[in-house]
Amino acid sequence: MNFCKTIGCSHEVDSTADFCNKCLQRPASNDLQFNPAPTTKSASAESSGGDNDYWIAHVKHPKRLEPYSAECEDLIELFQMTFQEGEAFKALWRKGQMRIGNGKPDDTLIRNSEKVHHFGGRMVAMETREKECAH
Repeated sequence: MNFCKTIGCSHEVDSTADFCNKCLQRPASNDLQFNPAPTTKSASAESSGGDNDYWIAHVKHPKRLEPYSAECEDLIELFQMTFQEGEAFKALWRKGQMRIGNGKPDDTLIRNSEKVHHFGGRMVAMETREKECAH
């Protein structure tokens, strides 16, 4: 017997379904068109160094969960990334956002690739030095 995978739902589903009909028809709690309009100027996609829409990723069709949004900084903190790891991750994040049309204004793919290269080199140097000091 299979049950709906929606958190809090206990309806039975047939063996080929992940979700019951009721949950499939219900809009996701965070479904705001997945491109909500900025509520303040600081939340817009301008390059201000502050909070911007390109730091949020909207996952419409996740593998196992209901649609959700993730914020870059939250993931960096969750995974306890170092400064170098966080900067490389942010550069990769910006590249991905550019591909889906939500990039940082005036940014380029090559600039972010250079950042990944630079901070990756710093990570290698730091981890090599740490390994050498451990001996």
